[in-house]
Amino acid sequence: MRTIFLDFDGVLFDSQKEAYLLARYAYYNISVHNEIKKFDYEKFCKFRYLVTKSFQFYYIFELLEQGINDYKNFENKYYELLNIPIQEKVKDFDSKYINKREDLIKNDFSFWDNLDTPFDFFFHIKELSSNTNYKFIILTNKKKLPVKNKLIKYNAENIELYTNEDLIKFKNKAEFIIKYIKDKNISQCFLVEDSIDNLNSCKNHTEIIPLLVNWGYKSPNEKGLTQEEILNLIKEH
Repeated sequence: MRTIFLDFDGVLFDSQKEAYLLARYAYYNISVHNEIKKFDYEKFCKFRYLVTKSFQFYYIFELLEQGINDYKNFENKYYELLNIPIQEKVKDFDSKYINKREDLIKNDFSFWDNLDTPFDFFFHIKELSSNTNYKFIILTNKKKLPVKNKLIKYNAENIELYTNEDLIKFKNKAEFIIKYIKDKNISQCFLVEDSIDNLNSCKNHTEIIPLLVNWGYKSPNEKGLTQEEILNLIKEH
């Protein structure tokens, strides 16, 4: 059996609009139902690739407020902010972001449910997941409920799921994967990601074959693989 770990946001689902509306609300207190201004949204999307955890959206808005627009300068400033101990205002932002998502799921589910959509890649994975030769496992820093709801909606509950609640005690996805494959006696696996940082965490683990997608929230500095190339590698390995 081939074991394939998958990121959720940016690999299986496009949740960019949800992230923007929640982050805008948490930073500016603007209702998630307010109109999206195209120019502001495009600036946000330009640097979305830098974020792997929701609190980091605070830094994106902070730098956009400063008018920084070129990739190199933005990245440098962003990583400087990441090296600073997390301040209370950032923690408050993150709580507000997460609580609003949970509120939407509970009280405005239809609106929330239509904010993100599956990439074509998701449907290929769903089809392959019914084949006993493949074991697909989603690893995401999102909370369990919203991701589980999406899998139920698209009849893909057979894809194994590990979320923020499962990953929080691990330094990175690589650490989780290594423990998982050792426990399951798996010699090698794939990790399909749009985050080069998550893939770089696997560098010292030859058991993990890292695959960077060329869609989603990929860094503009990285080439990535097409959907067809990734599917072929999974099938041929």
